Amino acid sequence: MITKLHKFKHLTLLLALIALIIISISPAMADSSDALADSQYPKAMNDNQNTGQSQYVGPQNNSTKWNYTTGDSNSQIMYAPSIGPDGTIYLATRFNNGTNDLANLYALNPDATKKWNYTIFDGILYEYYYSDFIGSPAIAQDGTIYINGHFKDYSMKYGFLYALNPDGTVKWKYFLNDNEGFTVFPTGFPAVGADGTIYLSSQYYESGWIAKLNAINPDGTKKWEYAVSEGQYGSDVPSPAIAPDGTIYFVYNYHYSSSSDAHLCALDQNGGLIWNYLINGYVKSHPAVASDGTIYLAARDGKLYAINPNGTQKWEYATEIDVVTDFLTAPSVAKDGTIYVGGLFKDDDQYPGILYAINPDGTFKWSFTTPHAVGIEAVIGDDGTIYFGDGAAVGTFYALNPDGTVKWSLEVEPTTSAAIASNGDLYLGLVMGQTYYLYSVQGPRFNPNPDPNPNPNNTASAANTTRFSGNTIGMQNTGIPMAGIIMALFMVAGGFISIQKRQ
Repeated sequence: MITKLHKFKHLTLLLALIALIIISISPAMADSSDALADSQYPKAMNDNQNTGQSQYVGPQNNSTKWNYTTGDSNSQIMYAPSIGPDGTIYLATRFNNGTNDLANLYALNPDATKKWNYTIFDGILYEYYYSDFIGSPAIAQDGTIYINGHFKDYSMKYGFLYALNPDGTVKWKYFLNDNEGFTVFPTGFPAVGADGTIYLSSQYYESGWIAKLNAINPDGTKKWEYAVSEGQYGSDVPSPAIAPDGTIYFVYNYHYSSSSDAHLCALDQNGGLIWNYLINGYVKSHPAVASDGTIYLAARDGKLYAINPNGTQKWEYATEIDVVTDFLTAPSVAKDGTIYVGGLFKDDDQYPGILYAINPDGTFKWSFTTPHAVGIEAVIGDDGTIYFGDGAAVGTFYALNPDGTVKWSLEVEPTTSAAIASNGDLYLGLVMGQTYYLYSVQGPRFNPNPDPNPNPNNTASAANTTRFSGNTIGMQNTGIPMAGIIMALFMVAGGFISIQKRQ
């Protein structure tokens, strides 16, 4: 009898251990409030993979819903808006108050009324002092807003990451200089992992330029950093990407007097190097990661690279040899696998723009030419519509069908890529004359007199990307009730023990 009870005690311990393992791998547990928001458009390019693929259908025509200006004639909008879990639109601007260059973060309601704005100031004024936000904000599930930037005195640049509460108050701020006494500034926009770790790229100067990927805990403390020398000449260090399995991808460039080499690094979640892939060219834009794990990079010499998750080259697409092409945007990846990348090409003495559509196997699909260079990354609606712009004194914002034909266009000068809200409204920054606006194009669900029982014709679809990194995220779609399974295990174990005791 004692032997049997010992056996069942062992069984109970085993079941408890299994339950703990299930809890530890449960996506419900992994989806902490610190992770990137599972909302409308929580960061630039929509997700941690930087695909630009939205799960909502965007505008079907160019009808204006509203436009918003800060009221300050010298404010500039240079970074794409982000959208929080409650629909709040977050917009970074820069302006001059007559003495100093400063930066504002605006929080706007979906009807374009202002909730609040936060100004970088810190109560410090230096000679030649200025401050600026760098990149779009990233929004966590709990509403925390992460945005990086820098300020400068007469001799130094100081980089930082701000964490703001949803009401616009400061939660914490993390300085990248780390008391090193070197010029440090962030580059690009942050990404937020499933465990809440914030990843951002930066560079600093110490007898040569150093590229760095910073990993910061959700409480604002340093987790780790990965640094590598960039050589004698500095460069842009693009924003990182996080693959669905949690791998972090980070690009840096070696600059020489007459050439450049780019490196794509794959790092694990502890900051360890997995592999480093060399590209003979300059990669200014961030990487994008497809649903199958393929990493795409666009080089300035008109080559698009596809890299396997193990660090080997999958394919390379080179534009026509008789056309000088310069890729200016990062790749965007649609849910059908099509890659979109924009730039310019030489045509006699002119430099018109071009958007390429490349199949997932590296073959040419189609291209679309514009009068001016395409420097605005493409964002893709759930129906496959491609939204992008060319920037010039007289520019155009385009909506193309998946076959490359024009759905609609808008004669404006866009300054940012777009963001698509859950009702299909599209937001982008643009400039008219000397005035910058946040512009809203009306989505397909707009109704000035909403039906109290509407037919939801624009609900989120299952996209091939995830905003959360980590191996277990795919399990979220199974609908497995983890708590019920764990309770059932303990009930079964208790039942067996009770029966054996009565025996």
